Amino acid sequence: MLAVLIGVNIGPNLTYAGSLATLLWRRIAHHHEHPVDLGRFTRLGLLTVPAALVASTAALWVSLLFLDG
Repeated sequence: MLAVLIGVNIGPNLTYAGSLATLLWRRIAHHHEHPVDLGRFTRLGLLTVPAALVASTAALWVSLLFLDG
């Protein structure tokens, strides 16, 4: 269950249309005349999502070791 929550919360940051929250954020940014570059968003997602997934999976694994034993 915790692994699913990790994927659901971190995974959508990889793509522009990955989640409703990202689409709403984009709409609000455009409403306030703050342009959001699709290329920059994608590059940041490609840099941060894998690192966040590795870190959160490692944290989940360590927490299960301590809770299980």
